[in-house]
Amino acid sequence: TEVDAVQSSAVQLLDTTINTLSVVVLRKVVLSASTLLVSNVKAHSTKRDAFGLYSTGALTLVGGSSLYARYCTLDGHTHLFHVNILAVSDHSVFALLNNTMSSGTSLLFQNDEFSVSDHSVLRVVGNSGSVSYAIFADDLWTVQGSSWLDWRDNDVGLGAMFHESESTFVSIDRSSVVTLTGCRMGSTGLSVSLLSRVDAGYRFVAGCLTVAGREVTTAAELELNGITKVTTVAACGECTKDGDCFAPLTTVVVDCRCQCAAGGHGDVCVPA
Repeated sequence: TEVDAVQSSAVQLLDTTINTLSVVVLRKVVLSASTLLVSNVKAHSTKRDAFGLYSTGALTLVGGSSLYARYCTLDGHTHLFHVNILAVSDHSVFALLNNTMSSGTSLLFQNDEFSVSDHSVLRVVGNSGSVSYAIFADDLWTVQGSSWLDWRDNDVGLGAMFHESESTFVSIDRSSVVTLTGCRMGSTGLSVSLLSRVDAGYRFVAGCLTVAGREVTTAAELELNGITKVTTVAACGECTKDGDCFAPLTTVVVDCRCQCAAGGHGDVCVPA
């Protein structure tokens, strides 16, 4: 099943519990072996607390499903994607790619449980805007089972990369990867380590960041900005299998291009 939402639209739910103007509203949605694509939407809102995409209840991706929001331009919205509970598992992909917000609070606002597991991928890549935060996390993120958090090439201007209500919000197991490279921000927003719990063998690739107009390229500079427990410091212009591709489905990186194994898709060899 593929749902293509390449259009400009607004949906308002007028019940007693939800009254939010959004481009797309998802309520307790389960995607199983399915794709939801929201692409090239241009939306303007004059209503306070309007969201680009709004998921209430739990949003679940299983069975090689994917949800992509890409190349959207939002004006006057609070969050690009507001999600309460997100579970991405079983070779699935959740991705916010190359979207633009003129202003607002965050690109991705997470209100409750958040997990990426079993060879799955969450990508927030190439987005830009004058927002307060790129990622606004209100609870713990769990990454496990050879999964990947891909945070690359986002530009939030004077905003912060993260807002974490928990003291630290990412728990990662030994087989999974977090990438944080190529982003521009006013600050990281981190007062303590980004990673709360780690298992031996995890990979955290970080580097080539610009913070308050200054390049952050060394382990010492990363630590000064609250980015600790880094296993690989990424150099600008260099690409690695772990840092720039979904490693389980990538055979090799040639000229910064991921070469996919069977089952890998797209420019970074994701599973769906």
